[in-house]
Amino acid sequence: MEFFNKPTLGGTVSGIGSLYEGFSIFQESKQQAEELEYQGTVALSEAYRNASIIREEGRHFAATQSLQFIGSGVELMGSALITLEQTKKFANTEAKAVEASGEAKNRYAIQQAETMRNQGRASLLSGIVEAGVSIFSLGA
Repeated sequence: MEFFNKPTLGGTVSGIGSLYEGFSIFQESKQQAEELEYQGTVALSEAYRNASIIREEGRHFAATQSLQFIGSGVELMGSALITLEQTKKFANTEAKAVEASGEAKNRYAIQQAETMRNQGRASLLSGIVEAGVSIFSLGA
């Protein structure tokens, strides 16, 4: 009956508690990592959509400028042509910046998710080790 004394039972409960806590933190970390990755994907998708809109607005504005030049009797050469090209380049540059920002947010989210997963794995491993030590010390 000595097997069921208080230190042994307490050690077993402590070991199970450590294991459960490590597993719980691991599960929570996995969920948080998935959420971070999802947020990164959404940010990237929004950035690409916004960049597409910026490019389309730039093309539309350049076309409107072109029609205004022609309507005013200005030939599309020289400074008028340079103005149209600068309008298109500006829109493209702005769109690329928006895309780069979205890509950076996505990369950051992926890195944060990986960190979160690593922390979860470390907690699980710690729980396993603590449970093993608690249970192993029972036999000593």
